Amino acid sequence: MAPVKAVVREPYIPFVPQKWNGVLVLAESQNMSKKNGQYVKWLKGHSRDEKIKRLYLKENEVGIQPWDDNSLKLAVEAAFGVLASETAVSNAVLWSQRGDDDQNANPDKELQQASSLLWEELLPVLNPTLVICCGKIAKDVIADTEWPGKTLSLRLPSPSALSRISGMFDEDDLLKRYPEVARVIKKHPEWITGYKKNKTFFTCHAVSLYGGIEVKE
Repeated sequence: MAPVKAVVREPYIPFVPQKWNGVLVLAESQNMSKKNGQYVKWLKGHSRDEKIKRLYLKENEVGIQPWDDNSLKLAVEAAFGVLASETAVSNAVLWSQRGDDDQNANPDKELQQASSLLWEELLPVLNPTLVICCGKIAKDVIADTEWPGKTLSLRLPSPSALSRISGMFDEDDLLKRYPEVARVIKKHPEWITGYKKNKTFFTCHAVSLYGGIEVKE
């Protein structure tokens, strides 16, 4: 049963491309605050089945913000050597809630636990080669499923959090020290627009932790 506090009662399934490399990237939860009211209104205008398949409905975006803004795409290609276009993506928490004044709220324990129960059913069906959890909440949700497969953790690429740190580094120096990042940025210059220094720093974070790990499809 869907949590009563959920903005939209239907959960959703991960976006899995037709050609899948076996990697599943999980962010935290969809932002359904008043600020994103147009998206909520658009989503509520769809059928129950379409809401469950919401990550497939738009041609040029999935609906997972740190994926759509390309931060996670850069990290996946630079750190793991796989194509973002062949990578599955979702949020770990499959419902969203609002806090005071209809602002975005971190998913509470009820939503996290409900999501863990659903992932217990989804993960054996998907059987991913690797699950990459971005942020503590995503890590905790998947850990509670006791999924025996391989999981790794990254920080969540929050622009406000990254801005406090990324400005402490010279971007050109980072790119010299992390040639994997420079290569992906050269390959996909369109991914680095907006919060450029944050994206560079976050991608270096991913390479620093996991660069060179072989992902077996």
